[in-house]
Amino acid sequence: MESSLSESVQQLVRPGKCVDLYYPDPETAEKQCFRTVQNTRYVQQFANLSGGSSVFTIPPNNGVQDVMIILELPAAGSSGFSSAAGLAVNRGWGYNLIKQISFRYGGSSQYFLSGSQVLQNALRKAPNTGARDQILALGGQAAFGAVAGAGDFANPQRAYVWLSLPHTVPTADGKLPPLPSDLLTQQIQITCELNSISSIFSTATGATGAPPSALSFAEFQVQQVMLENQGDALARRVDMTSHALSYPIEFVQQEVVIPFSWTSGSYSTPQVAVSLTGFRSGECRSIQCWVTKDSDTSGAIKNPLKWTAPEDIVMTYAGEIYARFDKGSGALWNLVNGRIDPAVNDLVLADGTSGAAGTVVSSASLDQWRELPFAQTYDATTAHSMYTAGKPITNGIVNLTFNLPPTSATGTDYRLHLSYVYNAVLTFSQGTCDYVL
Repeated sequence: MESSLSESVQQLVRPGKCVDLYYPDPETAEKQCFRTVQNTRYVQQFANLSGGSSVFTIPPNNGVQDVMIILELPAAGSSGFSSAAGLAVNRGWGYNLIKQISFRYGGSSQYFLSGSQVLQNALRKAPNTGARDQILALGGQAAFGAVAGAGDFANPQRAYVWLSLPHTVPTADGKLPPLPSDLLTQQIQITCELNSISSIFSTATGATGAPPSALSFAEFQVQQVMLENQGDALARRVDMTSHALSYPIEFVQQEVVIPFSWTSGSYSTPQVAVSLTGFRSGECRSIQCWVTKDSDTSGAIKNPLKWTAPEDIVMTYAGEIYARFDKGSGALWNLVNGRIDPAVNDLVLADGTSGAAGTVVSSASLDQWRELPFAQTYDATTAHSMYTAGKPITNGIVNLTFNLPPTSATGTDYRLHLSYVYNAVLTFSQGTCDYVL
């Protein structure tokens, strides 16, 4: 009796609608309206295997979902790659090989992302730590040549790179509906610009090998969702010359890089102070930030993904504090406001001269970044779109102060990488589409 009374009181005072959890109910069951099939049959080879730009064009034909790139390094001993002795490539070398990508949906504006942004977007959208580590590892396993032999390069090394586009999510959790290219009259165009192949290789002191001059294979591949009945297409049911379809997306602005200097040992106050500029008109949801050092990305031994997360962060806009992460607390704030820690397991390379001369050695490391949010944290039901307001950056200035971790060495070649994330919608009408921020 008391239990029944308690339940009735709770039903009376709790907000929400009554849902039948015993029998199948329309409130707890959903079904697909239009039958579809999915395929990954459409591929296109890179025009240039030694670097430079290659263009991928997708005809306006039903839904476009994820796009990936397959890259392959030739086996040592093959044409153009005589020896791999003393050479190595980092984990995720496929992302390191990308200088930038650009994309245009039909007649929309063209936008750009750097290779590091493509990777960071993929990692932060991963559903769990295992998937995050696998995204990096599938982007190219770390490989090492032996002192006087091919080592790992005895076999071709392959990288599978997921391209971060506004409509894509690298997991089934929260995956958006396919981009309806059937509403376009122009093709979707994706351009990938590669760095030189040699730029991803580390070379040990005394190495006798030389990097290959070109990839042995490179192609784009797209996953499409096709309507089984073309009569279900929206353009067949609605006059799209007088109507528009709104397609919610996440827009990421091209990376902003700010150089700065660091002196180790000074932590009484934030040592670095920068003003963030270049914001677009629209609602900024968050700012993604990480730090690299030029000496890690140049020279004989390269560690381009040696990302360091700032500490003692204070972010203000128009004089008001929006993010304050004292010491290293940003890691926990990002964790409780997301799904997983903003970090990925990696390897850091080093010259092996202190041990086995003529080889590159590795040790475990953790690549980290920080998310500085403006928008409220809210995760809607899987596969549903949920809008939470961002912050329009208009007349004020966003200022950021921070320190680096105590282990960071003094240097003048540090770089702060910033990626601005916005609420956005793609509007489809009259055979084209464009962004509304």
